[in-house]
Amino acid sequence: MLNFERLWHATEVYLDFVRDEGSGSGKDLILDSSASEIGVPTPDIMANEHERIFLPPNHLARRGISFGSMGRAKLSPEELSQIMNIFKREKFILVVGKNVKRKHFDVLNRRNKLKDNCSDKNIKTVLRQLNKEVQESCHIVLHADASNSDIVKSTLALGILRRKLSATIPSETELIDYITKNGIKEATEMLETFRTRRSRDSMDILQECREETDNLFGLFLKVLSFRGWATPARFMFGRVSMRAEWKIQR
Repeated sequence: MLNFERLWHATEVYLDFVRDEGSGSGKDLILDSSASEIGVPTPDIMANEHERIFLPPNHLARRGISFGSMGRAKLSPEELSQIMNIFKREKFILVVGKNVKRKHFDVLNRRNKLKDNCSDKNIKTVLRQLNKEVQESCHIVLHADASNSDIVKSTLALGILRRKLSATIPSETELIDYITKNGIKEATEMLETFRTRRSRDSMDILQECREETDNLFGLFLKVLSFRGWATPARFMFGRVSMRAEWKIQR
């Protein structure tokens, strides 16, 4: 039976396959691939090789980071209206924005990490931490009537969103070039825009995520079933208490 940690790992493997196949939105993948070709771990392999028994789940596989409330990122009325329009037929929405209820690590530590001659080690540290924060700074809000099937779909959508947000971060080479041309102060301000990005800055990405999730979800369910995972059952993921209500269009 799936729990959220297992589901997240399966989602990552599935999306890796989509990326490696270069199928973009997933339409070609659905036509050309079968569930047997996608190497999502079976329950026994997951338990033996991937599951952490005595340690907490890996950071992004933690349910508390992945699910949240409307107020977690303090959505403005305009942001909420636009998001609701994108996810108007879903029993979940995706929100972009750092958790204002919790203090975050300053990714540049007041610029000190980039001061030491722009060394590769420091730049790698900055980009690694920034990538972690960017992927953490988005979450799912479940509708009050969302089922476990909706949780599976929303998790797939979150996986797509996290990858898209991560892909916007500059590479080491790009950051070094930017520092060389513009200086540390400007580079700091440029990187800060990724940490402070909100839903209003990401509407195109959110739209793409919903469309790609629609294309990939059916095959994902088939893959899970083929690999021996139980179909989403009532108590599979425990109780996700933070939920909201809104009108769903049919």
